[in-house]
Amino acid sequence: MVIKWLCIMQCVSQLRRWCLRQRRFFTQTPFEALRFVRHVRVSGRRLAASLPLLAFILGAADSAATTLPPLQLVDQAGQPVSDAVARIEQSQTSAAQEGPAVAVMDQVDLSFSPKVIAISTGTRVQFPNSDDTRHHVYSFSPAKTFELRLFRGNEAPPVEFDQAGLVVIGCNIHDAMVGYIYVTNGQVYGVTDADGGLMLPTFTAPESAELLIWHPDMDDPLALPLAGLDTSGDLLRIELPMTQRQPEPASGAAGGLRNRLQQYKTNDD
Repeated sequence: MVIKWLCIMQCVSQLRRWCLRQRRFFTQTPFEALRFVRHVRVSGRRLAASLPLLAFILGAADSAATTLPPLQLVDQAGQPVSDAVARIEQSQTSAAQEGPAVAVMDQVDLSFSPKVIAISTGTRVQFPNSDDTRHHVYSFSPAKTFELRLFRGNEAPPVEFDQAGLVVIGCNIHDAMVGYIYVTNGQVYGVTDADGGLMLPTFTAPESAELLIWHPDMDDPLALPLAGLDTSGDLLRIELPMTQRQPEPASGAAGGLRNRLQQYKTNDD
């Protein structure tokens, strides 16, 4: 805290000196003014260099490091909700999440595994096929439209996700297969485990920041102001406005999933 205020006072002092020099410039004779121009230009460059630091320090003064208790997400029936993405909007962390160079969404027993992953923009995702049958992975989502034609094992190259948004994944051969890739520009995020639990890293954020929660079974993401959360306990339990759907049977009508994914060609949600 002492170092922060010393930096602020140094920037303010430099700003005052620069302003006083500008006033002196207009009270001098033309000859004196010409000699003074060089000093003004040098001090102006120094001031410009210090302004970003001042803005960063003042912004940090309005934020404090926050550590939320472990999250516990449940549905309206009190059942734990897995595969939910939680992230803090407008937040930063001193230790940015270091995800794998290449994330993995496997294909096991005619299902994507894991069903939901959250990644930062610019991350590549590998789609290995651990089944004995071939898969044909594709997406119509605006955040990433791609197609990996029939392949086995690790034949398919990784796909880079360079735009934030929700990417819904399907298989053109096995209609019941569906997966979700949540791509974010932020640093503070995670996916709940089988017990609905999640621990987010320590972060800094303004008072207006929100905890955003998304799940495939929710009609709309849930936005909770950080200022309104009760973080006094050992666990932050949040009930989501949803009831979890039953998995679709693998023998569903052909083309049903493809028709449902088709909407993501024009739907940004």
